[in-house]
Amino acid sequence: MTSAAARAQTVCDQLLPIGVTPPAGGFASGCANRYVLRLSSSSGSGSTYIPLAFPACANRPCAGLTGPFQFVCEATNGHYCCISVSDSIPLVAGVYIGPLRQGIDQRIASDTDTRPGICHSEYLGNGSRVTNVPLIHATGIGSIKTQVAGFLRLFLTGPWPANADLLVEFVSGPTPVQNASWGRTKILYR
Repeated sequence: MTSAAARAQTVCDQLLPIGVTPPAGGFASGCANRYVLRLSSSSGSGSTYIPLAFPACANRPCAGLTGPFQFVCEATNGHYCCISVSDSIPLVAGVYIGPLRQGIDQRIASDTDTRPGICHSEYLGNGSRVTNVPLIHATGIGSIKTQVAGFLRLFLTGPWPANADLLVEFVSGPTPVQNASWGRTKILYR
């Protein structure tokens, strides 16, 4: 089953501060379709991620933080202000592999199910390992911004090993959305 960008036009919580670009043919959900995400400037083919500099957010645990502190906090807890399809998001100036790894490892350590290498279908935790991620348009050399094309849910399969790429599983469940219509919100969250 190929995972298309979620129908959500705006996501307002649990956003990991990276954007992902899909491989040829897109992403598929489920345990049999795990993906290795590589930093976009790394050598190798496949799926890539780019660290994003979300705007400052007054909501939740990262309120008042900026720069690398905000990035680590968002990798650990998520960004909790709204990001929409077609938003232009600045790229982080620098590589930020270390801060991303630190945040993801903290996120997994704070979960009630820290078993490494499991599938989402086996997961029994508190939700910390499931997050939203923007699907972005590929960026060229010298780019300082990217545009959001959609959103995907992903499951962090385990701690991020040193000297390795990030292993994830995309989840086919719906991405939480914010919509101006109370009726739609009521249906989505019953």
